[in-house]
Amino acid sequence: MIICIKLVIILLIIYSLFFLVRAIKCINKVKKEKSKRENKDSVKCNKNIIIAIPCLREQKCIEDTIKYFTEIAKDIPIIIVTTQKEVKENIKNDILTQYIIKNKILPKYKNVYLIDYPFTEGYMADQLNYMIEEIKNKIDLEHTYLALYNADSRPSERTFNEIKEKISEGHKVIQQYSYCLKNYKELNNILKGFSIYQSNFEMKTGLINSILNSKLLYTHVVGHGLIINMKTLNELGNFNTKFWCEDIYLGLQLKFNNIKITPLLTLENMETPSSLENLIKQNSVWFKTTSQFSKIYKDIIKNYKVTNKLNGLIGCFNEFRCALNWIGFPIILLLSIIGALILKNYLIVLLIIASYLWYICINTKMTIKLINILDEQDYKTSLKIIFFTAIATIISNIGPIYSIISNKKVKHKTER
Repeated sequence: MIICIKLVIILLIIYSLFFLVRAIKCINKVKKEKSKRENKDSVKCNKNIIIAIPCLREQKCIEDTIKYFTEIAKDIPIIIVTTQKEVKENIKNDILTQYIIKNKILPKYKNVYLIDYPFTEGYMADQLNYMIEEIKNKIDLEHTYLALYNADSRPSERTFNEIKEKISEGHKVIQQYSYCLKNYKELNNILKGFSIYQSNFEMKTGLINSILNSKLLYTHVVGHGLIINMKTLNELGNFNTKFWCEDIYLGLQLKFNNIKITPLLTLENMETPSSLENLIKQNSVWFKTTSQFSKIYKDIIKNYKVTNKLNGLIGCFNEFRCALNWIGFPIILLLSIIGALILKNYLIVLLIIASYLWYICINTKMTIKLINILDEQDYKTSLKIIFFTAIATIISNIGPIYSIISNKKVKHKTER
């Protein structure tokens, strides 16, 4: 047992150093890219962009969101996609999102449109696919990009200038990654720890791996902040509706077809769920799709044309590794500490705790530094936040465990 525990300690130290080196390499590359952009003349984009914002019970935030997007996106058209599911589920007779859009948003903005999904079943992917069917004969798919955001999204005000640059360079799939500190001050300490934990995942597996163009490591797209050429999306069958997380499915399709994910150097600041219950349910939804990697692999092979099965297999292996690490890392860590305590080897107990805190410290410090550079913020790293991030990380598998135990058949919507 001691040998296994020592191995855990060694792996924690090695992985921390591995991440540190990659983060520093990424930061240096980001600084060079940002410097080039500052000295670059404004780029004219000869492609069209459409912003799509799917909504379900977004009465509290949709007005502020549209106001924000019209300010930063200027003349780019915005399509709000509502659903009759909201009407069906409106038991308390609340004011509907559709009502707010029709009466308070559409009369105010000339470049904002409403498409209502006319069915009472289905999820966000169904809403988006319906929207695409409604507009595809009115636009040139090859020369149009879809920018997908949530009803509470707050991308950087520099976002659409950079999107136009990336589109003009010929990239088909562009991703704006997020960090989760938008409502940081309103969260309790454990949820603050989770906000850093989730931000680290976005920076580490999303942004860093994409910027460093990692062929073998995990990379992913996210539904909010996804900018994709509509012809490319159409060739991939639009958004998948068989699995809960259409972005995970799309990410694997991109792997199968050697389509590169190009990251933006601007970020989106998004909210962390304001209750532990909501966070657990949100994580359980993500884990359920991630854990279905083999089903996704078979579904893509069966139903779609693919250009590189090996690359797709690597992508599926990374989904498996992600799921295994998510649910297994906290368990292995706790078992190692408990095992050392049972054996009364207190030096090993101290070493494993120290190596774990070293791991958390490196992850937190580099994540905050990267966010500060990319989004021009001034977030601070403190011992308090490192401590609560360590707590959050060691219980980070409660969402996956809940997913396995509950085996829910209906997708949970994160309430705002």
